[in-house]
Amino acid sequence: MEHSEYQELLALQAMEVLDAHQARSLRAHLESCADCSRELAELRDAAALLAHEAEPAMPSDEVRERILRGLQTESRPIVGQPSKVLSLPARRPSSFWQTTLRLAAAVAFVALLLGIAILWRRDVASRRQMDELARQVNRQQRELQIGRDNQARQGEALALLSSPDGSRIALAGTETAKTAHATFVYDQKSRHGMLMIEGLPATPSDKAYQMWFIPKGLAPIPGGTFTVSADGRALVSDNIPVQAGFAPVVAITLEPQSGSAAPTMPIYLASPAS
Repeated sequence: MEHSEYQELLALQAMEVLDAHQARSLRAHLESCADCSRELAELRDAAALLAHEAEPAMPSDEVRERILRGLQTESRPIVGQPSKVLSLPARRPSSFWQTTLRLAAAVAFVALLLGIAILWRRDVASRRQMDELARQVNRQQRELQIGRDNQARQGEALALLSSPDGSRIALAGTETAKTAHATFVYDQKSRHGMLMIEGLPATPSDKAYQMWFIPKGLAPIPGGTFTVSADGRALVSDNIPVQAGFAPVVAITLEPQSGSAAPTMPIYLASPAS
């Protein structure tokens, strides 16, 4: 390290805030540098002054006058003796108050850094709390919307069941989903229907269940896609295509999220052939 770099560490050492490595390095430098040792002593004296908040005391008028008289007497030359000029060692340019100000600036700088660190940590914590609250609000809004949709679909299913033109088709689970079952209720005039499902396995994240209407002797006609809740339940609204007739086979398969034009996966639920 350069001599100037050691000088920058003196104020921090006076406050005992250097880390172990820097303190060891500075102590080794002080053993061979009298200037830095003297400056460190001054800084420590200034630190003690700041710590105790001592105010500088001014000498009284009597003491001040006595000192001035003594200086005048010593400066008077003795007659008959040649004057001797003594060379005085050069004093360091820094004064006590300059040292005190440097230490105060260092203390203020350390306090500023601590304040910034505390504010930054509080800001990060506040942002995390706000993000968590936003996620909770979004989750509650989604759950509320799901609840409203389910209530609306349940109302549709009840209306279809009580309609004089209502009809129903029962679906049973296949070997792929033995415990699953469903009921498709629909209005024969409007062809609007509602599929009520229980017991299907949870929907994979990259898949969706898809409804199929299979008229006798014809290819399956694709219906809508849907997912099920954690307990395997779902209420799905759909219309029977005209080309499927009035009593098609209704089946459920697992397909890509966007749906398929033709079944590509095993059948999970199906109604008996008419």
